[in-house]
Amino acid sequence: MKIYSIDDVNAISSPYLKEGRKQESWEIQFIEIDQRVLKARVKMTSLYVSETDSGFHLTIFATLEFVSQLMIIYAHDWAGLPKKLREGWMVESTTRAVRQIRNPDDIRVEMNVRQMRKHREHLICVADFRVTDDADGLFEISLKGFLS
Repeated sequence: MKIYSIDDVNAISSPYLKEGRKQESWEIQFIEIDQRVLKARVKMTSLYVSETDSGFHLTIFATLEFVSQLMIIYAHDWAGLPKKLREGWMVESTTRAVRQIRNPDDIRVEMNVRQMRKHREHLICVADFRVTDDADGLFEISLKGFLS
């Protein structure tokens, strides 16, 4: 058995997960909704670059934030709600980082809604996302969430 001290843990932990994540921010610059398809452009407005990496790469954590935000926006639009009036809850998610996304200024999102419905007071959405950049990066994400 091995016991790790705080110093041991800090020596082998990711600085990004502990502090760098808090330095990242993003902005949705464009949204287009055409029935069951939402297209968006996202730009990173503040970056964290790890000392062990050769430059910026989009993390799944930031990606989950902005695709969740896009799902919330889609559900509000679908329900005709002009401002955020409900809380969003992620029920399930599946992520697959196929190829690195390295361009922080040109992140493209396509959301394909498989299901959008009202159940009692809840709005339920199931959607698949493709997140890309101009250099062939690709993340594939599926989310199931609801607004209550």
